[in-house]
Amino acid sequence: MLRLIETFKVVYEEMNFTLAAEKLFIAQPTVSMHIQKLEEELSTTLFIRDGRKKVIPTQSADILYIQGKAMLTLWQETHEKIQQVHGQIRHTCKIGASNTIAVYVLPLILKELKQDFPMIDFEIYMSNSDEVLKNVRNMKWDFGLIETTLNSGELERIQVLQDELVLAGKTEEDFWLLRESGSGTQHYTHDYLMEFNILTPKKMLVESNEMIVKLLEKGIGKSIISKRAVGNIPYQSLPSHYQRSFYLIRKKDEIEWQRAVSNQFITRLKELKID
Repeated sequence: MLRLIETFKVVYEEMNFTLAAEKLFIAQPTVSMHIQKLEEELSTTLFIRDGRKKVIPTQSADILYIQGKAMLTLWQETHEKIQQVHGQIRHTCKIGASNTIAVYVLPLILKELKQDFPMIDFEIYMSNSDEVLKNVRNMKWDFGLIETTLNSGELERIQVLQDELVLAGKTEEDFWLLRESGSGTQHYTHDYLMEFNILTPKKMLVESNEMIVKLLEKGIGKSIISKRAVGNIPYQSLPSHYQRSFYLIRKKDEIEWQRAVSNQFITRLKELKID
């Protein structure tokens, strides 16, 4: 019965049998069969087909969606409690991190965090700060690490680390390597160009800090990057307002294991002593 309710839940949310089948990785006829069995069991109609692939939920479906979600949650909690008794419960923690943090910061703490949480499987996703914020807000990822002051009302933001930005590469040239819109570094680069009245720079858009670093190492252009990424590239220091903070963002209503992991991330990051 729970399998049928899970199928129903996805159909209700997608309003489409085909999309539900794709999301569940099952055939569309199987989705139809599950809904039919539920309708027979409950002696009611759950969806009205509107002839355009979309389905319209009935009042019975509205009721079942609320109650069914509660049943699925209760079953998951029961399953986890039983696993806890035997010390077997595992969780997957999905973390989004902006480019600089993913490449230059997380490798410094992940070994310790795996030791801290042996029953947690970590998945790390690298994206720009805007995308990290969106995916944490939409609950696709458990928490995120970003390079800007972006925030959302339903998320908590905690400062965890300071970062110094520098102007790296052939600083005498008028050729810029720029990150895409939504990147934390792009925000500061835009401010720099405005501050120094550089209105129409010669530029190349690059969606990866690592590629920018490689180009700078080859003597191509200049860019504002984290000092952590400089290596042997020549650079100039920037005024103090080009120092920035790294933030951890998380849901305010995290469940217990999520809060334990994110709290430990905060602790580990604040303990880092790196230039």
